[in-house]
Amino acid sequence: MNKFALIIGNATYPESPLGNPVNDANAVQERLTRLGFKTIKLTDATNKEMEEGLNVFSTYLNSCEVALFFFAGHGMQISGKNYLTAIDTNFDKEIDAKYSSLPLDKVIETMENGTNQTDIIMLDACRNNPYERKWRGMDPRGLAPVYAPKGMIIGYATSPGQVAYDGAGENGAYTDSFLKHVSTPDITIEDLFKRVRNTLSSSTRGRQISWEHTSLMGDFYFNYSFITDELLPEYSETALADAGFTPHSSDIAREIINGLKSHDWYAQNPAISKIDQKALGKFTKDEIFVLGRNVYQAACGTAQKAVAYMDNLQRNLNQLNDGMCFHFLNGLLFEIYFDSTGGFRTKTKSDMINSIFQLEESEQFIKSFKFIQQALKPYFKNLFYVPSSRRGISVDVSCAEFEDDNKVIDGIFFEGDNVLYGETGNEYFDPKIDDFIRKITKDELKERLSEALTTPSFRLKVNFINLENEREKVLAPYRLNIKRLAK
Repeated sequence: MNKFALIIGNATYPESPLGNPVNDANAVQERLTRLGFKTIKLTDATNKEMEEGLNVFSTYLNSCEVALFFFAGHGMQISGKNYLTAIDTNFDKEIDAKYSSLPLDKVIETMENGTNQTDIIMLDACRNNPYERKWRGMDPRGLAPVYAPKGMIIGYATSPGQVAYDGAGENGAYTDSFLKHVSTPDITIEDLFKRVRNTLSSSTRGRQISWEHTSLMGDFYFNYSFITDELLPEYSETALADAGFTPHSSDIAREIINGLKSHDWYAQNPAISKIDQKALGKFTKDEIFVLGRNVYQAACGTAQKAVAYMDNLQRNLNQLNDGMCFHFLNGLLFEIYFDSTGGFRTKTKSDMINSIFQLEESEQFIKSFKFIQQALKPYFKNLFYVPSSRRGISVDVSCAEFEDDNKVIDGIFFEGDNVLYGETGNEYFDPKIDDFIRKITKDELKERLSEALTTPSFRLKVNFINLENEREKVLAPYRLNIKRLAK
């Protein structure tokens, strides 16, 4: 994931120097760099330098996925607008102060105009300001709340009516609290800011309460714990692209794997019956991995013995030793997302994902779910549900009035974006053009959505808009052509 940050810390104000903003900028840069951000840092910047820094920052907003703007220093509110002051801001007159500072609205608009998915603004900028009573238009109550465009979260060091403390140590109280939590793995940014708020309140004895304004549509984690790749080299290229894989270790390995690869129920069902720990003791790890892949494809092809094997998956896995279980489950998971050439599937095999993803809850199988998570890392943009995250997802199904008093699905929304496309996949689904199947119930639609989103049903919440009656049926597309990425 490409992440970029502009970090500004201004301290040497002529009439009211601050102790910590430069330290804040240095510490935030160091921490964000460790978390994978590329950064621009400005300290004790003039207004011209701040404007130039924002201009350079803007050039990265179409090539990164996450953009972050951090400012520590004096901020001010004039006539309901917020301004971030430079070390050479002219405070003689109100109009001079406005036009020699960086308007927060300009930062917001600059970030909004980028194509990146997530924008973060952090303002440790409500420190007690000596200029607050200099002119009539200046509001002494800190920074004003502002509109956060879609995909943005704005974090303020204080609630309205409070001032931010410069901190007793090397960092401002807000920045110090942020630094204490930002490296915590696997917490969303909203949960991170809650922890920051609690720590900040404790450290200032309740005198300073941070707050946020957010229009984020998806989840963002500063530190997601799947970043290592130590499990990926487990298998050979011919096992990962198993179309041409030939078992060679033993007759039983050839017999079982070739039987499953035949796509013939009369060969697949007897092959399934021969899978046990004794047989697998003669398999290589590549062969066990490919076996898992082919058991899953046989089950998706409705081979009776393979379906039964998947329905009792945990019991069957418990009959294998840990090493066999690891490689076998890796193969099952890999087959969901990757085709016989080793390429990422345009349409995943999600027929029996509930049987597999129920195992996420057990520590016994955690290594396999980390394996598939790592294998999927380049394709996260395409996924709705990430294995091993254990976080449910929510989708909104929009229903509209249609012919003959029927209702029809006219959009499926994930994180605010319509993800339901027509048959060609190039345009959004249009109920006036695309075909329908019979009316279906909410439960039937949820089952279809679980497969289309490759999300286990117990991790999926479906919200229906304009379809309140639980028994009411709705016209649905012939095929749920759902894609995470917009065209």
